[in-house]
Amino acid sequence: MSRLLIICCAALLALCGCNSPAAEPVTVELTVPTGGLPETIVQEVPVGAEVTFKVTTATDDVVHIHGYEIEFPTKADEPVTKIFTANMAGAYEVESHVTNQIYMKLKIK
Repeated sequence: MSRLLIICCAALLALCGCNSPAAEPVTVELTVPTGGLPETIVQEVPVGAEVTFKVTTATDDVVHIHGYEIEFPTKADEPVTKIFTANMAGAYEVESHVTNQIYMKLKIK
């Protein structure tokens, strides 16, 4: 009986150790013209993906990715790249802390 229990526990541990394959890396580009965007962009990203987030703004700005608490300044027309892992499912706003405009909604699923 104890041998069967050990075999079952080993099988269960082996199954629990199986992970789904990692998501492919994703590059998200955001370009904000003078005066901001006409509407919020919606961008889907798979959970687990490494995200290369490239932002270019027409004016100096401070961009914040809510939920991931990533915040960084931008200089006019100078691209900024941030890399993070999309490890939390949900919808997260990418916002300007200068104009308070929501540039993008990242949907991580």
